[in-house]
Amino acid sequence: MQYIFLGAAAFATIMFVLLIFSLLGKAPGEDVRERMEQYLIESEKASKTGQYEIPEEALEKDEEDANSEEEDGDDWTSELRGKKKKGGEGAKRILANMGTILTPKGMAAKIADQLAKADIPLKANEFVAIQFLAVMIAMMIGTVILRNLGLAIVLAVAAYFLPLIWVAILRAKRKQAFNDQILDTLIMIANGLKAGYSFLQALEMVSKESLPPMSKELKRVLKENSLGMNLEDTLMALNSRVESEDWDLVTTVVLIQRQVGGNLAEVLEKIGKTIRERMRIKGDIQTKTAQAKVSGLLVAALPFGLGIMIYILNPDFMSKLFTFKAGKGDWFRGWYLIVLGLIWEFIGILIIKKIVDIEV
Repeated sequence: MQYIFLGAAAFATIMFVLLIFSLLGKAPGEDVRERMEQYLIESEKASKTGQYEIPEEALEKDEEDANSEEEDGDDWTSELRGKKKKGGEGAKRILANMGTILTPKGMAAKIADQLAKADIPLKANEFVAIQFLAVMIAMMIGTVILRNLGLAIVLAVAAYFLPLIWVAILRAKRKQAFNDQILDTLIMIANGLKAGYSFLQALEMVSKESLPPMSKELKRVLKENSLGMNLEDTLMALNSRVESEDWDLVTTVVLIQRQVGGNLAEVLEKIGKTIRERMRIKGDIQTKTAQAKVSGLLVAALPFGLGIMIYILNPDFMSKLFTFKAGKGDWFRGWYLIVLGLIWEFIGILIIKKIVDIEV
């Protein structure tokens, strides 16, 4: 009972301190946003007083571009220009300030990179704050409601890893969706080059015609290039974000062509044929290894299913595996077998996965 009281008191103290810091402090980037807003106000006053005039056509074009960017949902560009969404601003401010206190400086860039690859609209400090709140809530549920310190630790560990697993799943889905669009993208770029477009114009055409995540990534490449970043650097940044072997081949070819020259449309068509052939071979391999994968899953699930069946038929016999304490002179510990069985089960799954996972 003392541990439960201490845990609840520690949780309440930490949350109170973080809440005070979150309410009193400014959100990260708010100073920059205020300066940008001040510059915009001064420029608007200068234009009204007649110090310089902006053509109406340019204003209309800027307004159309801003509307199109808002429709596209490019949050990172709107944030750079100082546009802040009204909904949930207070909650995001508290999360951002809390995460700034908790996030180690060396890990912020790495976390932000993982979130960008998963296309999650969160900052690193916001993600860390959500992770911290999940761990603390799990600890409170285990200690206060369930009154079990061991279960509270297990729940806290699960709450820590669940957001990471969620990010990994979204990364894998986005990578697969991007890979599925590469072939069509190459065909469209090659056709655009044959029609007389430049490479950047072809990318712009594809970004308007294709679906996310390809359209979003290509729009980011074009905007980074328009802001002064070299095209080579933008393509390399795209390559690091998507982590695709097929797109890595496209990036390498484009960079070589920009240095030595050549018919880029013809090269892209050949790459498209190569990727199509690789996709066909991967499909054949998946078909031929499907039986081995299912067999591996069945073998991995067999000990758990057999243990459940034996427990249903004879609970006293199976309960000996869960004996964590033994009497005098009894050396048997059931959890030894459970831990060793789980370790060998994990090793067997890795071996089967290594055998059936054939790289093309």
